[in-house]
Amino acid sequence: MRILLILLSMISISCSQKYQTFDVIKKKEFVFGESHTPTTPTMRVGRKVIQETCEGQILFLRNAKKITDGSIPALVNFSCPGQEYLLNAKITETWWTTVLYSRSCVEIESYCPR
Repeated sequence: MRILLILLSMISISCSQKYQTFDVIKKKEFVFGESHTPTTPTMRVGRKVIQETCEGQILFLRNAKKITDGSIPALVNFSCPGQEYLLNAKITETWWTTVLYSRSCVEIESYCPR
């Protein structure tokens, strides 16, 4: 009985993670999901900034993945206030789901230019 419960738990829970890296992001021109390689002046790496948001979803009442994808432009713009670029950026998307509940998170880790 215990083994059956463990197997059912493994089948009913899933998790995935996807990430993309960018050497430089020009905040005003960035569109997530499209190629982005701006020409920039030489910059040095400054302080590290991490922006994150998560959304939950019970059954089919809302689309947590769509909400977190829609928040990526705002997270990019709020990173490094007053700066036009982000350096060495990594955008990580994480999803996990059970039969009744799902959660979607996005984390943007980047460095401000000096």
